[in-house]
Amino acid sequence: MDTLRVKDRKVTILGSQRSAMGAARLLRHFGAQVLVSELDTDQFNAEKRQILADIGAEFEFGYHSPDVMESDFVVVSPGIPENVDIMKKIRSKGIPVYSEIEITSWFIDAPIIAVTGSNGKTTTVSLIHHMLKTAGYDSYLGGNVGVAASEVLLNSLLESPEKPIFVLEVSSFQLDNIESFKPTVAVILNLTPDHLDRYPTLEAYYESKIGLFKYLDQNCTAVINRDDPELSRRDIVAEHKRYFAVDSLSGADAMLAEGTLGIMDESGWRPVLPAKALPIPGRHNLSNALAAIAATMDFIQEPEILAQGLMTFAAVPHRIEYVGKINNIRCYNDSKATNIASTEVAIDSFPQPLWLILGGKDKGGDFTALTPLLESNVREILLVGDAADIIETQIGRTLPTCKLETIEHAIEYCLEHGEADDVLLLSPACASFDQFDNYEARGDYFRSLIQAREGWSL
Repeated sequence: MDTLRVKDRKVTILGSQRSAMGAARLLRHFGAQVLVSELDTDQFNAEKRQILADIGAEFEFGYHSPDVMESDFVVVSPGIPENVDIMKKIRSKGIPVYSEIEITSWFIDAPIIAVTGSNGKTTTVSLIHHMLKTAGYDSYLGGNVGVAASEVLLNSLLESPEKPIFVLEVSSFQLDNIESFKPTVAVILNLTPDHLDRYPTLEAYYESKIGLFKYLDQNCTAVINRDDPELSRRDIVAEHKRYFAVDSLSGADAMLAEGTLGIMDESGWRPVLPAKALPIPGRHNLSNALAAIAATMDFIQEPEILAQGLMTFAAVPHRIEYVGKINNIRCYNDSKATNIASTEVAIDSFPQPLWLILGGKDKGGDFTALTPLLESNVREILLVGDAADIIETQIGRTLPTCKLETIEHAIEYCLEHGEADDVLLLSPACASFDQFDNYEARGDYFRSLIQAREGWSL
């Protein structure tokens, strides 16, 4: 536990969202002098003011004072890009900049399993967490999944866990400012286009993801998806590698063979679970389950315990989550789909006639990629949010679209024009920040609208 790196040091935290507030608590706990500097006055509220006052942190909202430039190091929130003025000034002065995930790792003495990738992260970390708890470990789940890693660590310090493991979902933004982060097990699920509004090139985004492997040593294991074409073409440097695969003919350490999920190790092939027994549907979830098996193989050796964890797992909210039925139209919340590749996975899960709600804050994706998947079964694409015009321009000539102001209007339109056995799917392929604080708020709103309607049922 590296407390000397922060005790009595002057630290500025840029931003005041979830990870920033967690970092403030963590750094104050270990004796740092903390300044939370937030440019956006809309983020200021009495609750944050009270929290920061209670822990003895200084704060400023609506400006960045000269005190920022006197910091020993800066912790930057993942939502703040490199090209803003304050970041340019900090870089020009040579002040070290870290992500919240980096500084949290300084104080974790237990194994860390970290998962990144363009899609499937939340399901996979939730599955790993559940499997470890089933096996008797004191598993702590955090990061990009909803609770900041720093908050999870602080919560663990209040307990006396016998077998602690930290399972962290890690975004590319969090990996952009690491200096020594080396999880015990580092998992990359896949690489598909995303965040092209933030990175100058697609390759820059991919390199950010692969940065998860940058500091691994002989005590660490890299877990890689052998089916992913982008990962397969790269020469990933790691002393210990482990592969998982649904389709690969070259085999893997965790793989699907003759309809069964299993392990290939020094003992040979060991079956774990028939694929049809996995409680979360879709081929993509077979891949997520195999990633979870590969990630936990060092901690759970018994196939029957792996199987128990897989079989008792419940689906993650906001990821192809069934939320109810109205007029025999089944409604699904896939708000977690904030990029096009994730929406492709959701679309592929439904052969039924489909009403698809798309839109939000555009991230620079190519929506024409959805056209081949939708041509055969789409009823209509319901466009909402800031990206509605962009999406309509790209696919409106080949697919039926209707622009609507809000998600609520999209639901009303579907229920008015839909037929029994249709599917209404919220899978936006966009960020939520035009109308919502985050994808969870968007998904919760969609679910509440469905379940508030007269005649809805499960």
